[in-house]
Amino acid sequence: MPTYEYQCQSCKNDFTAMHKISENAPPCPQCGAEEVKKKLSAPAVHGGGHKSTPTSSGGCGMGGCGHMH
Repeated sequence: MPTYEYQCQSCKNDFTAMHKISENAPPCPQCGAEEVKKKLSAPAVHGGGHKSTPTSSGGCGMGGCGHMH
């Protein structure tokens, strides 16, 4: 489930909420106002095809990380 950052337009409280993309923004947890604005934030990136951390099979110095040494 995605995490979104919001700012309440009434009390200026910044808060984070997790909800489905299809759901409406939640009310402010501090004052209860429903007029909140989604803040621009960088997306979380998970996974990927490139392994860049050393493994137990020898570490980076021995090619165990997948880098060409």
